[in-house]
Amino acid sequence: MSMIIKIAAIALIVLAVVVFLALLAFQNYGVYRFTAGPQTPEDVGLDGVEVLEFTASDGQPVRAWLARAQGDRPYLFNFYGNSAAIGESMAQFTPLIDAGYGVVTMQYRGTQGFAGQPTEMGFAADALALYDRFDQLIGETVPPEKRVLNGFSLGAGVGSRLAANRPFAGVILVSAPYRTCQYFERRYRGAPLCRLMWRERYDIVDHLRGIESPVLIVHGARDASVPVSEAEANYAAAPNPWGLRLLEEGGHANLAKHGLTDITQEFMDAVAPGNSG
Repeated sequence: MSMIIKIAAIALIVLAVVVFLALLAFQNYGVYRFTAGPQTPEDVGLDGVEVLEFTASDGQPVRAWLARAQGDRPYLFNFYGNSAAIGESMAQFTPLIDAGYGVVTMQYRGTQGFAGQPTEMGFAADALALYDRFDQLIGETVPPEKRVLNGFSLGAGVGSRLAANRPFAGVILVSAPYRTCQYFERRYRGAPLCRLMWRERYDIVDHLRGIESPVLIVHGARDASVPVSEAEANYAAAPNPWGLRLLEEGGHANLAKHGLTDITQEFMDAVAPGNSG
């Protein structure tokens, strides 16, 4: 082997190592950008909301905020997005809480001063623990037909994985990408991250294909982060599609200002009807 070939081979090996380390660092430190700082329900004006604490299968402490349902109203299992916080995500559902619907929002490990490291599989374990231990935690039985899932953006990745493995009366995916790794490909000007990343991918469409519940897709027509075409592709992939709502004035994270709450209530009443007692 000539010296030139040896140098080229060494250069390729070095390049491969550099790419691997860069991808490892990105998956460990570059994916998550959650709002910093701990919050309590009182910080966002939710005085009647409880804080649940329990553990996941790997021993990780899990925390969730709970607004109890009135009568036989259903519960909304809520998973929020990246660059967000549990307080604001829970507070957007105040109209539903006031109307007697139950809402539970899981805080992600390693965020807002909470212990642990944010990872896709860690979030999945926490969500499973919340679902499986929910009756024990609140001291009453909530059957699957009284559980509705809501996932926003990255939270749609967490929620869709859960809904593919546990039954719900219905599933709402809001501002959901087809695959979250595609969002990062757009952000980093076409870097082939979906072909290179081996974790933190949030392949929502793959989870969607395993969801038997009715699925509602809600998306902003002016979403600059996730194209409407991805919402349409997700809807086409759902085995039991219920509806696709495009909010004409909505962007990515402002849909609560453009009718999302009313759409959520409409869907909950359709798939999990109940009354406030």
